[in-house]
Amino acid sequence: MGPRTGTDRLMYERSIVEPHVGSIGWRSLFNITWCVLGWVSIVALRTAEMIPLWAAVLLAALFLQACYMPMHESVHKTLSAGRPALRWVDRSVGALAGWLLCESFSAHSITHLKHHTHTNDETDPDVLNSKGSPRDILFRVIIGMILYPLGPVFAAIPPTRRLLPKGLAARLGQMAQLRGPEAIAAGKPVVIGHVAVLVLGSILGYAETVWLLWYLPAWIGRFWLSLVFGWLPHHPHSETGRYRDTRVFTFFGSTFLIRGHDYHLLHHLFPIVPHYRLRRLWREIGHHLTDQGARVEGRAAKRLQFVENTGSHTK
Repeated sequence: MGPRTGTDRLMYERSIVEPHVGSIGWRSLFNITWCVLGWVSIVALRTAEMIPLWAAVLLAALFLQACYMPMHESVHKTLSAGRPALRWVDRSVGALAGWLLCESFSAHSITHLKHHTHTNDETDPDVLNSKGSPRDILFRVIIGMILYPLGPVFAAIPPTRRLLPKGLAARLGQMAQLRGPEAIAAGKPVVIGHVAVLVLGSILGYAETVWLLWYLPAWIGRFWLSLVFGWLPHHPHSETGRYRDTRVFTFFGSTFLIRGHDYHLLHHLFPIVPHYRLRRLWREIGHHLTDQGARVEGRAAKRLQFVENTGSHTK
């Protein structure tokens, strides 16, 4: 039997996906709770001088980067299961997680959905940040961390933009164009709020807390997130198409490290499926996707080959 096509293909995929959607995202609500409480605990422990600064920075980064997954799920409305009456849950969790990660939830929602629509093409707002090598991404994150608090200054005093190297200024302009005016407008109040916290915290004697236990760890976390959610699933960012613009790429421990997005292709195909159900969904639909020409690499590809050779069911 050849690959399914047309309406038959879509109806088959829908039948497989349906059991995995429609439930309230209690797991995501639990995730945002432990992330925030974990970070607050680290701040408290460091304030009481019970842990060294270097450990506090690393642990804070660990908890803060974990806030991204609830925010990402909020973009796709999986916490509320798409129910209009519970949409406030998505917005609240997304806003809280975004704030801690130095990101506007509203702006991220706009750009992330653009990414889904235009993955890997010239209008994908994620490509400028995630295409290249891990070293390139590290450099971009460092530049972003330095420039982020200066955003309101550049906006209020346009001549200060001339202080930027021409290449960097051109790249920032290109990024702004890809993000679009709506996302930029949505992000401005959040940036101003972040800068206010950094300035007031420093003035009031909490410089270590706001800079070294929040701001720096948030950007360390953003580097990790750029690697595992931006670079790894889409590398080398050269293909487009429903089954080719991202991939399934698994390795030992990948589901734990990337929280299900080692099956990132499934997320792009079925974004309403929560991240913690992607692996289970893969077991049910993996062979169908390979028949469609999907990118399947790493241990997942070897497993599919083993299943094909032995005739056993995908696991």
